[in-house]
Amino acid sequence: MSVQKNLLLCLTFGQKMINERDLSLASEFIAPGSIHHELGDVPEDFQRGPRAMAQFVNLYLRAFPDLRLTFEDALADRDRVVTRWRLEGTQDGPLMGIAPSGRWVSIEGIRIDRIEDGKIAESWMQWDMLTLLEQIGALPELRRAPLHIADEVSQPILRESRFVA
Repeated sequence: MSVQKNLLLCLTFGQKMINERDLSLASEFIAPGSIHHELGDVPEDFQRGPRAMAQFVNLYLRAFPDLRLTFEDALADRDRVVTRWRLEGTQDGPLMGIAPSGRWVSIEGIRIDRIEDGKIAESWMQWDMLTLLEQIGALPELRRAPLHIADEVSQPILRESRFVA
């Protein structure tokens, strides 16, 4: 399969499964024996194949009925496709035991897919779960303000160095 077809496969997967909510298409995008490393904290039987991916996506579609996926970057090389994306939506349903908050969220993530015989055979996803939990009120608001220096004549943090140039 060409690099362009691999890229199109992954972009179409996101569009159809998330934005159009057609989970019945999972087997068109996901190989039967695929492994999804992002599901690593669930039993192994639920980490593999189209059904596991559809269940994973459905978990978030139920929690965020208006969920929208936007691709911000997409790169492909040989059998790998890397996408940088944003998910936005309102938590109007429960999420892993967290009651609906009615709060709108916006989070970013990166996904790497390995394509084999025209389907996603392996996937890795990293996303900002901490911000998601904070935005739905499951965590206290975290302080993200940068440290400010009181004046320009500040004391250095390291007073002596063991390293010689």
